[in-house]
Amino acid sequence: MSTKERRARFNDNPVAEVRSIPSPASSTSSLAPSPGPSTPPPLPDVAFSSPAHSHASISSYPSPPHPPPLTPGVYLHPALAAPSLQYDMRHHPTQSNLRLSPAILATPASSPPLPSLSLRVGGLPWLFTVRPDLGLSPGNAIVTVSDVLTSVYFHLRTAVKADEYNAMNKARKAEIFQAFERRVGTDPAQRGKGLRRVDFLGGYTRAHGLIRAQSKDDVWDVVVH
Repeated sequence: MSTKERRARFNDNPVAEVRSIPSPASSTSSLAPSPGPSTPPPLPDVAFSSPAHSHASISSYPSPPHPPPLTPGVYLHPALAAPSLQYDMRHHPTQSNLRLSPAILATPASSPPLPSLSLRVGGLPWLFTVRPDLGLSPGNAIVTVSDVLTSVYFHLRTAVKADEYNAMNKARKAEIFQAFERRVGTDPAQRGKGLRRVDFLGGYTRAHGLIRAQSKDDVWDVVVH
């Protein structure tokens, strides 16, 4: 690889992904990434595509906060509560080694059951909303355990915007690129799709469960290791 730093490459059109969410019945801490090298490796030609929504950029990974007392009457399913969950977010829940039965995956994610949940992963700034898949369960407008896990997976598959990447310093760019290289390997198709939000986790891709965010009662943080 040339020692000369190369500029990132951008795509004008977003990369479209087919998001097929299988039915659960058909399948079954703190974030503190290691600092980047003092002299980061040269950056590659990285393809970027613009996601549908704009979000704030990040400059660091704060440690997941200690959860304040829960709002009375709202509880997570034990399978989702930290630290009981063991989920590698690089893989779709149906293709991972999750030890959750179809019955648990189809269970409401909270008590009482809710029509939506707001989540954030591992200190990243992007907030997203989990909603039930009405295509799989018409008339069942409540968020299930499966809805949470599949939404986390697809959220982290969202393409990174160029300005989000360019806001990083050289050490963070190197860390993100190293995570990108580990993820895509020698697969030219994945490499061509460019950076994804999962790469901003810097290799901390295992979800250990959800805790209530310190800043807002209605937001849940995914604790990652």
